[in-house]
Amino acid sequence: MSPVLVILKKEWTDLRRHHLLMLSMLVPALVFLVLPFVLAILIPLLDPSSLNDRDVRRMLELLGRAEPELKRLDPLVVLHIYIFRQFVLMFLLVPILGALSIATYSIVGEKQNRTLEPLLATPITTTELLLGKSLAAALPATLLVWLTFGLYVLGIRALSPPEVLPRVANPVGLSLIFLIGPLVAVLSLGLGVIVSSRAKDPRTAQQVGVVLILPIVALFIMQMRGFFSLNVQWVFASAIVLLGLDVIVLKIGARLFERETILTRWA
Repeated sequence: MSPVLVILKKEWTDLRRHHLLMLSMLVPALVFLVLPFVLAILIPLLDPSSLNDRDVRRMLELLGRAEPELKRLDPLVVLHIYIFRQFVLMFLLVPILGALSIATYSIVGEKQNRTLEPLLATPITTTELLLGKSLAAALPATLLVWLTFGLYVLGIRALSPPEVLPRVANPVGLSLIFLIGPLVAVLSLGLGVIVSSRAKDPRTAQQVGVVLILPIVALFIMQMRGFFSLNVQWVFASAIVLLGLDVIVLKIGARLFERETILTRWA
């Protein structure tokens, strides 16, 4: 069996044993899945006058100016479109948090358990080791966000007017999930490898996630406030930048992940 597959199998076996690590991935995904439905469905249901709120009217006007065809739709439909679009962006936090948590734990956790030294003493190369650990971190995080988005689409189809889903699962939304999502997962685990090669505590290593979380939260707030709206051009430009950053960060991580350095610093 390939050394990469051996590492991959080992990492997934270890992951299944750590329920708290699994919960740290599942809880944000469930929150981002349920919260938009609460906002879009329960609030208008409990307070029908909320559609006449000044902030809501301003939000609908901003969206109507960006896409004039939406002005012909019912305000409640436009509200659903607006809310569900915004939370597609928040789904990008799931692969960031998931990949970072797994990557940092698989390195720092093995340091703490003294299982990294025997692994580094084997004939496996550093590239094979990092590739196996990277796949073990990126694949579950990416598959989780894809699964969550699938449930999101099914929920919108079942609970929202039929005009909503085509305007949420549009080229921008699909590109964010299936293109930007894997790229930010790779960037997250690359930063995790860099920090974990020096850190002795998984919590310390995971703090690097703030570097990636803050821009997405800021983008979410700016869209909610109507400063701008994402389009396909912005998404693909971001994908090119992320791809370049992924290559740079992974190369730096591989260079810093020196066996002798890690063993000496940990000792």
